[in-house]
Amino acid sequence: MNNKKKFRLGKRSILAIGLAGALVLFAASCEQLPVILDHNARLKPIPATDRMIGEQTAIPAKYESIITDANLILEQAVTSMQLPAISIAIGLDGELIWARALGLRDLENGTPVSLDTRFRIGSTAKALTGTLAARLVEESILDLDAPISGLVPYYPAKPHDITTRHLLTHTAGIRHYEGAEYYSRKTHENVESAVDVFSRSPLKFDPGTGFAYSSYGYVLASASMEGASGLSFDELIEEKLATPLDMPNTMREGLALGDFATPYEIRGGKYKTPFPADNSNRTAGGGFVATPTDLVLMTQEIMTGDYLTSSTKETLLYTPQKLTNGDINEQNYALGWRSHNWNRMFEGERDVFIAHHYGKASGSESFLAMFPEYNLSISIVTNRNLEDTLEFSGLIIPIAEKIIQQR
Repeated sequence: MNNKKKFRLGKRSILAIGLAGALVLFAASCEQLPVILDHNARLKPIPATDRMIGEQTAIPAKYESIITDANLILEQAVTSMQLPAISIAIGLDGELIWARALGLRDLENGTPVSLDTRFRIGSTAKALTGTLAARLVEESILDLDAPISGLVPYYPAKPHDITTRHLLTHTAGIRHYEGAEYYSRKTHENVESAVDVFSRSPLKFDPGTGFAYSSYGYVLASASMEGASGLSFDELIEEKLATPLDMPNTMREGLALGDFATPYEIRGGKYKTPFPADNSNRTAGGGFVATPTDLVLMTQEIMTGDYLTSSTKETLLYTPQKLTNGDINEQNYALGWRSHNWNRMFEGERDVFIAHHYGKASGSESFLAMFPEYNLSISIVTNRNLEDTLEFSGLIIPIAEKIIQQR
């Protein structure tokens, strides 16, 4: 990945961009979020400030036509989907080939988004946590199949052993959010405090026998990683993921300062900030901020670099884990990635293998996809919530199709 610095620091220009149509992509969000809580912030009309501004990296001549079309897609999305801002990055064959940020990270003050603007990425955080776990396995730090009882002494004993593999594949029986927990305003200073939120809840089923999507399962997995390594989860992310993969804008939300995209709720052309939730109760499963460039650099290293061996990628990230009865889990879930053959591109005439995750957080949406057969990855984020996750994730499809066709 010798050129990633070149592209990151390449020529940026403020441009007006325009649109092309978008197809629809599978976005198995499965967040099952509660109804959004209202609060006293008053809805305001979206300001008339021009949102067709921002930054982009230099455009490689080889992909000029594709990127021109991609710019058109982004402009249309800002208008038709009423997006305050949208940011995208595309990686291919070990390099960042293009990144673009369009719109306003702060509607109130008319502040343009930049390529370094961090967005909440919601459950896309699980892809980062799963990738980190795979690295710890390679370094013989973490045993995925060891009971977590020896690693997390403060988690109460359950009738059956739970392993880190169970937790990272949603097969442990750990519950998801209940009541207003998704909108909790309590700040948890460490993983142990966050685990206490759900630690006394009974398991939904015997570990390994069923599937139940759970961000809290990822919180407990981060506790087992802490126990195995002797490092805090923040230290693990920094030392084992963000630093080696050149991801300076990826971190727990509580550590983020400066260039951050204000999250929004938008209704009928009016906006307000969403209920002010504190995401520290779900860091490993949904509490990160990042940029698309960071996420694409990570995925390019996964696919083409030496961060993980081919065997580890294949068995842990690209292969859905099985239940004890031998069945593949219902969401084709590997460690942090939904991985499966997908037939919605090219009008269903051509299967394409995809490893991906969608993320929904209060006031933001994100989608991250790898196409390992083509060493292609795309990340896209916005700072508002959307009801139609298929429409948002589908923005990448015509872009991916054209790149694949050109290879």
